[in-house]
Amino acid sequence: MKTKNISLLITLCILYTINISSQEEPSMSGVIRQYQSTLLAFQKIKRLLKEDKKDNQIDFTSIKGSPYLKEEFSLGQFYISDSLIDKNLFRYNIYADEIEIKENDQLYGLLKIEGTKLVLDNYTILLKEYVNQDKLKSKSYFILLTNGEKIGLYKRKRCKLTPAQKATTPNQMDRAAKFTTYDDYYIQKENQNILQEISIKKKNILKIMQDKKDIINNYIDKNNIDVKNEKKLTELFTFYNSLK
Repeated sequence: MKTKNISLLITLCILYTINISSQEEPSMSGVIRQYQSTLLAFQKIKRLLKEDKKDNQIDFTSIKGSPYLKEEFSLGQFYISDSLIDKNLFRYNIYADEIEIKENDQLYGLLKIEGTKLVLDNYTILLKEYVNQDKLKSKSYFILLTNGEKIGLYKRKRCKLTPAQKATTPNQMDRAAKFTTYDDYYIQKENQNILQEISIKKKNILKIMQDKKDIINNYIDKNNIDVKNEKKLTELFTFYNSLK
């Protein structure tokens, strides 16, 4: 049964994957509508930049920053429910919150399928459910920082595009369009499926690790842990998960 389900998922990926480099508008019916974030993101960027080209080509060289976790495509391993589905060239589009795949010089955005995991370079990227700013359940890609029996620590990257701005006075300079990325941190507690956003402050971390508060507090002080340092924060969660 599991093999049949995976085969069905692969078929759905092939049928509904969106060719975002096509000059034609994709079908808007059924399931496809839910998975057009890359195409829609490109269209949004074009509107912000006030470009009127009919195709989806954007001159990213005129924009500071990048919408990608890494500009270049890299060889990665794509899994569904821990079953290896494909080895191919991938990259993560932060702005569109989309995994892009390149095949035969064509660019595609993958469906967001439950159980998705992408191992890319030194990153493990997973599709997870979380509560968004509107207090609604949503799905997004998260980077796994550390996992354990008690608490998993994840990072969600966001990207904002600021349009170019013309100087309003002779003493000012024009400002180029700019991509800016932000990092948010989430935890997944034991026996919970939905990720919870956390504010990275010592008092909040101690509250999360309340059952080992004294040990954690001593560990932070003894090792001079700055919880706002991602590497140190990850080490702290790894240490907490090692405690019995």
